[in-house]
Amino acid sequence: MAQQESPVITVDCHYLCPKHAAAYLLIEEGRAAFIDNNTVHAIPYLFQALAERGLRPHDVQYLIITHLHLDHAGATSALVLECPNATVLVHPRGARHLIEPDRLIAGVKAVYGESEYRRLYGEILPIDPSRIRTMEDGETLGFGRRTLRFMHTRGHSNHHFCIHDSMSNGVFTGDAFGIEYKPGRPTKRPYLLCSTAPPDFDPEAARASVARIVATGAERVYLAHFGELSPVRESSEIIMESIGHMEAILQEAVTSGLVGEALQRLCEARICAAIREHAHNCGTIFGPEDQHLLDNDTRIDAQGIAVCAERLRKQGQTM
Repeated sequence: MAQQESPVITVDCHYLCPKHAAAYLLIEEGRAAFIDNNTVHAIPYLFQALAERGLRPHDVQYLIITHLHLDHAGATSALVLECPNATVLVHPRGARHLIEPDRLIAGVKAVYGESEYRRLYGEILPIDPSRIRTMEDGETLGFGRRTLRFMHTRGHSNHHFCIHDSMSNGVFTGDAFGIEYKPGRPTKRPYLLCSTAPPDFDPEAARASVARIVATGAERVYLAHFGELSPVRESSEIIMESIGHMEAILQEAVTSGLVGEALQRLCEARICAAIREHAHNCGTIFGPEDQHLLDNDTRIDAQGIAVCAERLRKQGQTM
């Protein structure tokens, strides 16, 4: 007897390296929905997953993006052209950046630089507003036998939502439940790292979002980085630890008085130390092959904490 396929199909987008960024494919009655879509370079993998199940781009009904960071949503404008029956589902704060992406593109270039932006993400085009639907907090959507419930989840990004899927009793968490690194040898606990990419890191909101995911009673979470993870409650303790590490770094950054490159260096050094401490607590041993990803995320997370620290200073706030 053939084994029944999982109700959620994980598509490895091969972003930076294999098994670092995923999109998820849902299929109902000959219709398909993608949750997150990575970059234009991932489209062949997305369409291969469709073709292997006898579906075509015309069968895609929904393109659901947890938030607008381009390793989650960079392929959206290209997919809208390739999937003529698809509607984009996005947080209300995100729709305007899909319709007029210039500000979004400028922000990404500020982080990565022009040449790296072009290499990683290609061209991002405006999307016709008629192809976009915004999803309010708590709103539900019927998709075949499933009910998808949308939850606004700040902390990583102000235009972030997660989606609870009734069929799998799982939550698609984008980056709200952290990034899981999977080194080559088993660990005693999953290694989940809080992502503080600019510009919206908010540790209090991040903790509230994790708690909300746990409160759904979900049996599993589907991380964009990378894959299905359970049990949920026990895993939430690990990401909460990482949020605490990043909050402590933010507090030091706010009170340091440093600016510019000096502030960036402080944040990078403290994040490196936090990664080592967290790895020790999780029983994780990283090898040389993991260092490129860790270095990349450390740099971006440090930028996010530095931006947040300078914003809090301007507002006259302390942690």
